Amino acid sequence: MRIQAYRLFEIVAWPAAVWCAVEVALRLATGELAGVTATLLTGACAALTIVASRARSKDIATPQAVRIRD
Repeated sequence: MRIQAYRLFEIVAWPAAVWCAVEVALRLATGELAGVTATLLTGACAALTIVASRARSKDIATPQAVRIRD
């Protein structure tokens, strides 16, 4: 169940990251820099969500060693 939740977080974060990248590129191209900081922050959060979701999904999917009590 948790792996699917992390996949959902990643699926939701991808459009946000792409949108922010396009918006920053357009703002820089047009010279309209008002609000670019907030867009960069939002894009960074989306990118970090993608990275964290992938890392966590990989960690959960990796089988853990089981300790046998003596």
